[in-house]
Amino acid sequence: MNLQPLYTLKERLEQAAIAGTGLLGEDFRLQRAAEALKPLAAASPVFAKLDGGLQALRSAPAAERGGLLLDLLALTDAVVYTQGKTGIDGDLEPLSPVGGTCQPISYGQMQPLITALTTTGGGRMEIIKSTYESHPEYFSDFRVLPALVSGLRDSYGEIADLNAVILRHAGPAALLLLKRDFDPAGKREMARRVEVIAALEGPAVTPWLLEILPQAKKEVRTAVLAALGTDPANAPLLLDLVKTERGANRDAVLTALARQEGEAAQAFWTQELAQKPESIQFLQASNTDLSIALVTSGLKARLERFLGGETHPKREEWEEITTWCQALGQKDSPAMLDFWRWADEHMEAIDQIRGVKNHTPFLGVQLTDQLRGIMRKTGPGPLRDYCLNLWDSHPSMTRYLHISFQAALLSRPAAEVFEKYSPCLLAEDARLDAEHRKSLQAVLLRALGEVAWNLQMERYILDGSFSLAEPLDARWFPLLIRANGDRVLFRLIHPMEDPALMEQVGKYFHYRATHSARDYWGLRGYIDILCICGWTDWAGLLPAALQHMEPLHLHTTIDLLNHLPISAGEKAVQLQAITELVWKGSIKPKSGRWPDLQVRQAIDAWAKE
Repeated sequence: MNLQPLYTLKERLEQAAIAGTGLLGEDFRLQRAAEALKPLAAASPVFAKLDGGLQALRSAPAAERGGLLLDLLALTDAVVYTQGKTGIDGDLEPLSPVGGTCQPISYGQMQPLITALTTTGGGRMEIIKSTYESHPEYFSDFRVLPALVSGLRDSYGEIADLNAVILRHAGPAALLLLKRDFDPAGKREMARRVEVIAALEGPAVTPWLLEILPQAKKEVRTAVLAALGTDPANAPLLLDLVKTERGANRDAVLTALARQEGEAAQAFWTQELAQKPESIQFLQASNTDLSIALVTSGLKARLERFLGGETHPKREEWEEITTWCQALGQKDSPAMLDFWRWADEHMEAIDQIRGVKNHTPFLGVQLTDQLRGIMRKTGPGPLRDYCLNLWDSHPSMTRYLHISFQAALLSRPAAEVFEKYSPCLLAEDARLDAEHRKSLQAVLLRALGEVAWNLQMERYILDGSFSLAEPLDARWFPLLIRANGDRVLFRLIHPMEDPALMEQVGKYFHYRATHSARDYWGLRGYIDILCICGWTDWAGLLPAALQHMEPLHLHTTIDLLNHLPISAGEKAVQLQAITELVWKGSIKPKSGRWPDLQVRQAIDAWAKE
């Protein structure tokens, strides 16, 4: 049965609904559709009903046509839908999986992220980062996961690396996409795929790596060789490969071997380090018992040669010791703790090591800085407990104050930390000489300066990564005011439920803004911190501050006024006061020019708002 007349009728009725029923009598195309429908009407009652409705519509009075048209169009639509069908020749095949899940997220919400992952230009990094921090579930969606994998070839390397980091947490859903269309002879994108797949699969990745190794080229081969280190069973293969690979590929094999244990690995590394001591750098990221034993024993031996002061290291020996110090990485174990106890016992002698021309490399400082980094990253345990007590054992060694104080911040109650360490900030202990008290205060300010309030997490964070055991004791803030610790306060202050404290901090920063700001950005910083404190007394702030600052252009001054949370009228008053101080010579504008006409226009515009 030819149903084309039915489809034509539906089209004409839709056009009639748009054009209006007043033109039905003149619609010759509708008349043709009615005539073409007659054969169908004779063959089926349903089509006969359509034909009857069409005749009734064309002969009805104008006032009744609207309702009849809608009824007829609804019936026509229903008949058309009943005639619809789907199908295709051939056998049905399942759709190939695309990876990811269907998240209940609208396209509007997802669109900025997809655009950032699939286009070019600036600003994309921040979109991807902030979205991952606030909505990590977006990245498991089937619309985003393929874009994330494709983004491993992004022309901006930092975005490609960020995509790789995110994919490492994507789970098995990403594996299918990462292995699909994999090219062993590809470029950096394929090397990133290898790194992500190895991170996701762990030792189970070995069969796939061995499958692609013969065809792997350049960067991909380097990545495959390094990934072989995830499986302890690959140690014999790696020991063979280290004999044949060269350059970056041999470095990759060394990276893989750094993750291996056993007698064969120990024999290899003993020989390798004897011939090439600089190869210790490949053990930096490893935390195996073997790597810890090799690094600590080798570093102790190199330091012990010079502890007596009778021999002095040459330049190349300094560089070698520094490389071995860096190889300590983030290692943590009982053996590492033994090494730190040994270093502590010999710290004074280590500090006295001098070069052939009395050059001082500050090896003791290097070691204690390394210890502080390890303490923060390895978390609670014997090493952190050891660091907690270091300064108690050596109160004269100020660098230990830095370590012990931060260990206390990460593990002890806030009140206890304040009671123990706040005297160092006061620097009023009469038992100590003035220079030592000043040094203690400087070290504590530096240690506190590595703490900041994280707005998103709503907590204090050390070194951008580590949460404090408890929020800082509020008693630190008055002490920091007394110590003029502006830089530290800037990082620590946040809206708190203590009006008296916020007012005290606000008064301090208001004074600093009006007496100590030296440039545009310095004053902007003070204004921002005053806003956080809930400061309301903004009258005369800018005229007072500009008398002590470097000269500014008018447009920069207006920008500062717009940054103040005050009314337009109050801005006009302050700009007028600034202008009068310019006339008196108390404020010197940049280039010695203050455009009075533009000033008057700005004042008048604000006054009218």
